[in-house]
Amino acid sequence: MNLLQRAELYNQAFPNYPPLVATDRWLYGVWVLGNNYKSRSNYYGEYPPTYLKRVTALFPDKQPILHLFSGTVPKALGDTFDINPALEPTYVGRATELSTVLPRTYGVIYADPPYSAQDAEHYGVPLVNKKKVLSECYRALDVGGYLVWLDQSLPMFRKVEFSLVGTIGIVRSTNHRVRMVFIFQRQKKPARGVIEDDGR
Repeated sequence: MNLLQRAELYNQAFPNYPPLVATDRWLYGVWVLGNNYKSRSNYYGEYPPTYLKRVTALFPDKQPILHLFSGTVPKALGDTFDINPALEPTYVGRATELSTVLPRTYGVIYADPPYSAQDAEHYGVPLVNKKKVLSECYRALDVGGYLVWLDQSLPMFRKVEFSLVGTIGIVRSTNHRVRMVFIFQRQKKPARGVIEDDGR
């Protein structure tokens, strides 16, 4: 399934909202999500309202699913991975060691890491090395699989591991931080002799 087809699936699922736009190589848009006054979770940093419904509408064919930095994501929505065992994730570990913990690869990984040192302090965890985590996600994904990374800044990545194929702005409401969904697609294994470079 190409990016045009993925955007069409999303637009059919959410016909009353501004559509996503896509070409055969790029997908982009903006989601205005508002507040969720019905949320029963007090977990710091939970996904914005309707975020998971929207993003999973883009990847209905990609299985299995892994939620990285999963927090309180229900296991019914896929496998979960978190450093905090009290949250009872499917897998407990450091994201920088992801591929050594997981017993299999995944079709899609949804990641919502701590964005800053202040966020990491709220969680009671160290700030992660995002470049290392992306390389671990590369190892944990099927060839052609997707990494959907929610953040306030574009993480460094290796172009021989990932192609950046989409960006979606996330706006909640007034006085909320603005975020971006970065959509990466896993490349094939680099050929011998290829020099890995950063995505700068």
